[in-house]
Amino acid sequence: MSEYADDAALRVCKFESIGFVFFYFVFGLKFMRFFCMINEMKQNLKNKFNLFEFSGAFGDIGILLPLAFAFVIFNGFAPRKLFLLWGLAYMVTGFYYRVPISIQPLKAMAVIAIASGFLPHQISSTAFFYGVIFLIISLTGVLRYLQPVFTPAVVRGIQVGIGLILIYKAVTMVFEKGLFLDRAADHPWANIGLMVLVTGFIWFFQFRKKFPLSIFIIFGSIILAMLSGVTISTGPVTGESLFRPALPDFSFFGTALVFLILPQLPLTIGNAVYAASDICRQLWKERAEKVSSKKLGISIGLINIVIGIFGGFPICHGSGGMAAHHQFGGKTGGTTIILGALLVVTALFTPLHQFIFYIPLPVLGALLFITGLKMALFIKNLKLSSEVITALLTAGISFFTRNLLIAVVVGFLAERLYVLFVRFRAQNN
Repeated sequence: MSEYADDAALRVCKFESIGFVFFYFVFGLKFMRFFCMINEMKQNLKNKFNLFEFSGAFGDIGILLPLAFAFVIFNGFAPRKLFLLWGLAYMVTGFYYRVPISIQPLKAMAVIAIASGFLPHQISSTAFFYGVIFLIISLTGVLRYLQPVFTPAVVRGIQVGIGLILIYKAVTMVFEKGLFLDRAADHPWANIGLMVLVTGFIWFFQFRKKFPLSIFIIFGSIILAMLSGVTISTGPVTGESLFRPALPDFSFFGTALVFLILPQLPLTIGNAVYAASDICRQLWKERAEKVSSKKLGISIGLINIVIGIFGGFPICHGSGGMAAHHQFGGKTGGTTIILGALLVVTALFTPLHQFIFYIPLPVLGALLFITGLKMALFIKNLKLSSEVITALLTAGISFFTRNLLIAVVVGFLAERLYVLFVRFRAQNN
């Protein structure tokens, strides 16, 4: 009996051993598969630096360069400092977010600063104040309480309005200026025709044939301009240190608040926080896991504090810039790292900052026009007719008044009134 029992026990033990081996084998396969999936996800989330990322890097310069030129000519900024600080900001956001988060000069503030002729130290002080304000409203949760105001219809309306403004700016800029940024108006219709031609070529080859033509157009135009003997004025070149920090001018806070910060705040909250967060989820989906309204608000705050201390022009994360990077091929943070690195190199080597001003204005206008068109077409994502009407109303007010605060308030009130009307009609039927 004992031998039989021992044999039975041995067989049971062998059976259990085989079972455990089989279990661990299956478990090991599952674990390896899970590990491979995680590793593949990590690989997919890595920044890439291929030709399309390089092309995407140049999608937003149609906004960046004309404003940079204006800041140099009308406000006395050194272009090297502008490019250095914006370039570093581009690189940091690319490494952190791993999607093409744009770095754009604050547009409403830019228009006011250029028109009023504020000095560089006043504008950089404003950047510091703006950064502190944005950091406070982001960390305290004020942004979260403002979010219900920016419904999908209102956000789309802001995007469409900005798109229309960019299209209008592209056409008027090319029509009113010369072939280059520092030229007087000459042959405006020829410039418009060239812009249309460039836009058509980019649309056909870049978007239908998936060939990054914009890179070759940009660099080819620079080379042609230089070979033809064109001379470009890039404004004053100072011996000022690029890395010299300075305290903000606190006596300028009242003026900055009234004339620069308050007109800009609604645009940044609507376009650079809520609309930017929304557009990231649309364009890059699972890659945009790190992007949220709060994080975008915090990064806007931190970057502007640093820019303010080192004497640059304040920035935001414009949704239009993100659409531009995507439209021209950008899919990862490599897009903005590439552009940031190019701007930093341009700033560190004095002769290089002149090259970027050799891009003909019709080429910049074409990039700006395509970006605006992309923004305007976001309205097609709305399904309900009431949302489309609200978005068009918000967009129209944005375009004709250039006042995002009024547009947001009217859009929000229109949506609330429609909801009340629907409830009232339902109760009386």
